[in-house]
Parts: sequence; C-alpha cells; structure tokens
Amino acid sequence: MSLTSPGGANRSLLLIHADDPQQANRLAVLGSHYGHRTRILDRRALLAEGEAADGLLISCRHLSAEIRIGLIERPALAKVLFCSRLSVAEQEVLLAKGVWLVPHGCSEQERIESWLTLARQLQMVLGDGVRREQDLQQQLEERRWVEQAKGQLMQRHALSEEAAYQLLRKTAMDQGKSLGVLARQLLQLLAS
Repeated sequence: MSLTSPGGANRSLLLIHADDPQQANRLAVLGSHYGHRTRILDRRALLAEGEAADGLLISCRHLSAEIRIGLIERPALAKVLFCSRLSVAEQEVLLAKGVWLVPHGCSEQERIESWLTLARQLQMVLGDGVRREQDLQQQLEERRWVEQAKGQLMQRHALSEEAAYQLLRKTAMDQGKSLGVLARQLLQLLAS
C-alpha cells in the first residue's frame, strides 16, 4: 500500500518490531530516512491482522514463537529479519517462507532499502517456484487422466495404445479442448 505524501512522493508503510525499544526506534528512523511511513508493532500487534503494508522489519536477539509466527503468517509482505543467533535449520525454514535474513543486528547506518529489495526479490523467486510447481502438478494430473482415458478406450474398443491416443488427440482438437480436459471429461462420463 503506497500513500502520497503532501509533497507528492509515494510513502509506503513499513511495520517494525524489535525486542529492544531502542532498536525499534532506530529501525523507524531508518525507515523514515528512506521515505517510508513506519509503525512500531508490539508483540500483540505483530500477531494480529493489521493494515496493509509494504514491508516488515524485525530485529531480535532471540527468535521467539511470536516473532516466528509474525514472520510466517504474513506471506505477501517483504520481510527482513535482523538476528545473529539463528541455527541453520531456523534459517532454512525462514528463507523458504520468504524471510530475508540479515545475520547481525541493525546498525545506525543500515541500508534497509537494500534489504527490502532483496526480500521482495526472494518473494518473487519463491512465488515463481510455487507457480511452476503448481503447473507441473497440473501437467502430471492431466497426464494421468490421459493415460487412464487411453486405457479405457483400449479396453472398451479393443484399440491399440497408439490408436487410442490418436482418437483422444483428434477428438480434443475437433472439440477445441486440451487433451487433459477431454480425458477428464471422458473418465467422468465413463464413471457415471
């Protein structure tokens, strides 16, 4: 969500949480320095559904359950975690959930905009991977339907495998359907 400031520039909202109030204020100042509006979240607000934002910055010494949930339960948000004490297993889980990890505490001169850009890129890469996986799952499912429909045609009409496939292919083309859609429709028809 981007808002236009009185000067006309877009100001995105950054949500901030830190286990140290001074660190939270430091992150808020840094966010403002880069032109963002900032809102500091306490533990309760971190876990609650809140207003739409463009990023979440968290700085902590230890990864508590609240912080872990706050990071994972906000899938559409660019998330940056400043934390130097994470096990390899925790790092893997968080990275897989789209959290950009910075392996040190947030300093006075931290370039948070660079970290947010990397977090957004991580989200895009993960999103592309999920879409590709879904596409492959759909293709596999369609392939199963085609094989089952081909088997039914072979059995019911004494066709060879090639003849059954060609019949499915020609019928799909004639009806303007994909082979997978036709196969699924045929299987549904034969099951009823």
